[in-house]
Amino acid sequence: MKKLSVVLFLSIALSSVAQDVHFSQFKASSFLLNPALVSAQNNDYKATLQRKSQWASVSIPFNTLSFSLERKDILPSHNIGVQFLNDIAGNSRFKTTGINLGYAKKVAVTAENRFSFGAGLGIFQRSIEFDDLVFNDPENFSNLNFIFPDVAIGIANLYQINRKTILESGIAFYHINKPKQSLTANDAIRLHQKMNIHTALNYAYTDNLRFQPKLVFSNQDTDKEFLLGCDVNYLLEGEQDILLKSGIADRLNDALILYFGAETEGLSCVVSYDVNTSSLTNASNNKGGFEFALVYQWKSKKKKKIVEQEKCPKYL
Repeated sequence: MKKLSVVLFLSIALSSVAQDVHFSQFKASSFLLNPALVSAQNNDYKATLQRKSQWASVSIPFNTLSFSLERKDILPSHNIGVQFLNDIAGNSRFKTTGINLGYAKKVAVTAENRFSFGAGLGIFQRSIEFDDLVFNDPENFSNLNFIFPDVAIGIANLYQINRKTILESGIAFYHINKPKQSLTANDAIRLHQKMNIHTALNYAYTDNLRFQPKLVFSNQDTDKEFLLGCDVNYLLEGEQDILLKSGIADRLNDALILYFGAETEGLSCVVSYDVNTSSLTNASNNKGGFEFALVYQWKSKKKKKIVEQEKCPKYL
C-alpha cells in the first residue's frame, strides 16, 4: 500500500510539476523561446545570467537559474550557443538540471527580409527528494532521478518594413522526441510537445525613443499561455550613452509583469516582477515572482596584420 501511494504521488507530481522552465523576460533566453534566435545579437558574443524566484509567499520558493554563452557568425551566417539550466521546485526539491546546445543558420532573402533556422539539443536530469515530504505511513525512501534528451527546432523572420519599423516573428517546436518523464519506469509518462509562436514590432518613434509591442502564444498539451505586452526604450545621450528600458506585459489569467532596467557599453541589467492575477491571488496576496536578467555583449578583437615593408634593393 505504501509503495502504491508513493507511485501515485510521483505520477501526480510529474504530471503537475514537470512543466517547462520559462522566464517572464523571455527575450533574454533565446534557447527557451526559439532556437532560431540563438546569437541573434548585434555583437559577436553574448553572455546571459538570468534568475527567477516565485511562489515564496505560498510555499518554499521555486527558483530557476540560467547561464548562457552565444557566438555569432562562428562561420559566416552560422551561430552557436550553450545554456546551463537549474530549476528547483517546492518541498520535494523537484530539480531539473542540464545543458542546451543551440545552432542557427541565417538566410538573407533580400536586404530587408532575413530568415533564421535553428535547432536545439538538450541533456537534462530530473530528480526528486523525499527528505522534506511527509506521508501518513513514515518510511525511508531513496531519492530518485532520471536523465533524458530533448530536441527542439524553430524558424524566425526579421523583416524591415521601413526605415523606422522592423517586424520580428517566429515559431518553434520543443520536445519533438517526447522524452520519457517517469521516475518509476512508466513509459506512458512523456513530456508533451510544445509550440511557441512569437512576434514583436520594433518602432522608432524618434532617434531616442522606441516602442516594441510584443506577443507570445505557447501551447503544450492542454496548457495554453498567452502573453501580450509592450517595451519602451529611451536613449539618454551623453559622454556615455545609457539606454533606459521599461515595459509591461499581461500573461493572461496568470500575472501582470513589470520591467525596468538600463544598458550601457554592451552591459544590460533588467529586473521584472510578476504580480499574481491567477486563482491563487488570495493565497499569494498578489505576490508572484522576482526576476533579473544580466546580459553582456562584446565584439571579438581582430588581430591587425602587420605588413613588413620590403627594402628596395640598391643598384649601383
